[in-house]
Amino acid sequence: MPGLGSMVSLPSLSSSQRQGTVPAGKSPEATTSAAGIAVEIARMKAPDTLPLTDAELCSLMMNLLDNAVEGASAPGVKRPYIKLDFSVKEHFFAVSCENASTMEHIQKEAAPGHGLGLKIIRQIVARYDDLLETEYGADFYCVKMAIPLD
Repeated sequence: MPGLGSMVSLPSLSSSQRQGTVPAGKSPEATTSAAGIAVEIARMKAPDTLPLTDAELCSLMMNLLDNAVEGASAPGVKRPYIKLDFSVKEHFFAVSCENASTMEHIQKEAAPGHGLGLKIIRQIVARYDDLLETEYGADFYCVKMAIPLD
């Protein structure tokens, strides 16, 4: 499988265009500004319809954002940020969520009782060809996924 990162090619939307994409009271800007986390929705393009149910889409996005906020808020993070990318490429809806983190936080998530959000994300993506990868470094964590549109 080619890297999911090669699937992301997104046009930018203005702040006013992004405003209606998140439920009221749950915008990343509102949630993260109090935590001092810089949020960037770098590029956004979504298909008119998705094979996901509304519940699956909400669960997928909220678990991604919840995990990203937790990682970017971890003790020891020097430059807290979350970067989201959404695109339609070929016959896939591709989503990338990168956030600041620390190795200590990433290792903690592998412990029993942690990592439930990623487990839910994996379960949902597995229903749609299981195109999900994660990557991390000393100061970041990234989840990339692709949902087939056919």
